[in-house]
Amino acid sequence: MDRFLIIRFGSIGNTLVSIPAVRAIRKAYPSSFIGMVVSPGIDELLSDIPWIDELIVYDMHGTHKNLLAYFHFIRSLRRKHFDTAVIFKRFLRSELIGLLSGAGRRVGFETGGKSNFLTDRVPYTEGTNIVELNMMLLQPLGIHDSDLSLELDPGNCKNYNGMHIVDALKSKEYPRYAVIHPGGKTVKGTGLGVAGYAKIISLLGQRYNLPCVIIGDSTDSGTISAIRKLSNDDSVLPAVGLPLKELSCLIKHAALFIGNDSGPCHIADAVHTPGVIIYPPMYNLREHIKKWKPAGDNFLAITPPKACEDCTSYPCEDSVLLRCIEDIDIEPILHYTELILTKRNI
Repeated sequence: MDRFLIIRFGSIGNTLVSIPAVRAIRKAYPSSFIGMVVSPGIDELLSDIPWIDELIVYDMHGTHKNLLAYFHFIRSLRRKHFDTAVIFKRFLRSELIGLLSGAGRRVGFETGGKSNFLTDRVPYTEGTNIVELNMMLLQPLGIHDSDLSLELDPGNCKNYNGMHIVDALKSKEYPRYAVIHPGGKTVKGTGLGVAGYAKIISLLGQRYNLPCVIIGDSTDSGTISAIRKLSNDDSVLPAVGLPLKELSCLIKHAALFIGNDSGPCHIADAVHTPGVIIYPPMYNLREHIKKWKPAGDNFLAITPPKACEDCTSYPCEDSVLLRCIEDIDIEPILHYTELILTKRNI
């Protein structure tokens, strides 16, 4: 095995939590070639990771949507002569790419008898931390590694336009700031809601003189505007649509991160910024947190009230969901903020 194809296109969080396993492959096979299939935009985020030789962009909804473009994509993979494919994404499309790449050995997760294109299958165990689970996928290759830490270096942040936000805060004599993420593609309408985030932002300013930068994509603009208006604080700055590399810099230099269970919380973990993750009501929430919450003590999990914690009918009716959001206790968030600021002496 000297040419590895890693297949993990998809969301930011799902891609980042596979990186420790990719690092383990490099450690086990230091002279190997490692190519990794990722989604558009994520190649920029991972561009400085030294143990990946080539980032291969697969745009399933755009560039490679039609059959001819897909054929050219597959042909380009075959020309790279991969011998081993490690498939982190549990979809037939991913397994098919592994098969068509020409890799003779294809390792992936068992998917209820549907893993027809794999040569090695590993059980997918719910309730196991996702980074540990991804590491287990390497066992058929004889790789056993206990280092589950995420590691992401965005490089020289002074080169990015998004850092003007930090300069603007410093000009107002704010030496520190918090990053707030009220959105996320898979958690729209959950978290603390507009009123909850506005209250948190106001209290962070009042108690700790801590301004906030609210991040999100273009679909979050309305939510961000509503939060800023309700918080009535001119130290609250928006950062909408930042490229992922710039976003990682912004989070890296923050005192802490507060946001929903979405990709940016995994960026915070990877750049070693502690934070608070707000989880929505859902079925089997405890198992979900075990699987997706970053390992270690750097992140505090905020969950819905007990009555909504394991909602068997989620997604709930709007009125029920609103009650759960309004009943979330924000004092633990403020207490954790104080601990982090004291611990980091900032």
